[in-house]
Amino acid sequence: MSDARVLLVGAGGLGSPAALVLARSGVRRLTVLDDDVVDVTNLHRQVLYEDADVGHPKAERAAARLEAEGAEPEVVRGRLLPDTAEALFRAHDLVVEGADNFATKFLAADASALTGVPVVQAGAVRWSGWALATRPGESACLRCVFEDIPRDRVETCAEAGVVGPVVGVLGAIEATLALRLLGGDASAAGELWSYRGLEGSLRASRVRR
Repeated sequence: MSDARVLLVGAGGLGSPAALVLARSGVRRLTVLDDDVVDVTNLHRQVLYEDADVGHPKAERAAARLEAEGAEPEVVRGRLLPDTAEALFRAHDLVVEGADNFATKFLAADASALTGVPVVQAGAVRWSGWALATRPGESACLRCVFEDIPRDRVETCAEAGVVGPVVGVLGAIEATLALRLLGGDASAAGELWSYRGLEGSLRASRVRR
């Protein structure tokens, strides 16, 4: 597991807790992909960063924190884009996606299907969210659940906000699913985890391909 190459797409509210758990669990080779800077309004949920990191690139500050945790991180400043996604996926054994927009989420799902590289994905808004792990060709994927990018306008985390502990829970679930896949537990793929913070409910259901 320590030799596995894991790509982190996004180092924000979901990526931060997922990255910390992976690094502390012995996953050393982490690549951090992000194009944003640390903002003071996000510190309550982006647990990789501190006040001194505000204004600095997330990818670089995240890598510094993960290195302090014993990882050997690489930094890629940018976004997951159609012309880079395939190469980035093929360079890694598993991808953990924690972006805050539908376009990136569906691009990650499609890149996974194209390359055969497993992906763990999650999303959250306000008090609730979901997480799903996919092994291409063997389990359900994001399109099996949501089919396509919503045609009607749907508020994202950036627009509607999200409660800090919600992304903490879902980021931890992403890390758990990733560790299960890396450890050879194929049953982790196709499990859709749903979390509702106000109700205190966490439920897993298996999605059919």
